[in-house]
Amino acid sequence: MQNNKLNLPKESFRLQIKDLAEDVRMKFARKGLSDIFDILSEAAFLIRKPLDTDELSGFSTYFEEQFIVYLNSNFTLGHERYTGAHELYHLIYNADILKKEKILLDDEKHKAEDAKADVFASEFLMPEDYVKEVFYKIVNVDKYSILPRHIIRMHNYFKVSYKAMLKRLIQLNLCSIDKYEELVDICSLENTELLQSLTRREGYSIDLITPSRETYVPKEYIEFIKTNYERGNISYKNMKNSLEFIGLAPEQFGYEYPLEEDY
Repeated sequence: MQNNKLNLPKESFRLQIKDLAEDVRMKFARKGLSDIFDILSEAAFLIRKPLDTDELSGFSTYFEEQFIVYLNSNFTLGHERYTGAHELYHLIYNADILKKEKILLDDEKHKAEDAKADVFASEFLMPEDYVKEVFYKIVNVDKYSILPRHIIRMHNYFKVSYKAMLKRLIQLNLCSIDKYEELVDICSLENTELLQSLTRREGYSIDLITPSRETYVPKEYIEFIKTNYERGNISYKNMKNSLEFIGLAPEQFGYEYPLEEDY
């Protein structure tokens, strides 16, 4: 099998993006932030919410002078974290485009930036030197002897998906590309229960390989809605819809449906 069939970037391109990822990681490390969700919360208005679609993993936008990142928590947690790192690239390196166009559409015009964001996510979540260090510490077998349990140990350590970890090990020549078809089959939908069983057998929870279906918005979102309703900037219906978006209701905050003449 050839590298290009796994959609792995050319080495010169990867090394270029690796430098960008290291710069961003250091920037947030100086603030004491390392988890991708914490970093996104610092850099933007982060919303995590399940959507009934597998067509949209997430997106970034710019609205009322605020960057917003939306992640679909209906994907596995490992996938969602990878999407978060992908969106972090857009926030840092495509800020001007977002301010001008509001959103980066998945089209030919932005194809090059999307490709960079994918490589960035891999380099950001799975730093090359540290992956090698951890690999030799908890796996340490030759690249032709990698088994699913080895991938499971590694992807749980770096909190990414099984498939993302497998591709990263191949990219860093820690796993033979000839093993890809055999190893990737374990994370297919048909083998969901098998992967969960193997994960538990290795002593890990299955959180990374199942959807979190988390609904998270900053507290500022709720305060923003309440304040605007109380000031008469939005109607009761708009407030109700905005709260229902995050699984809440006006009654939980003491708001009753207004009389018709007051509405």
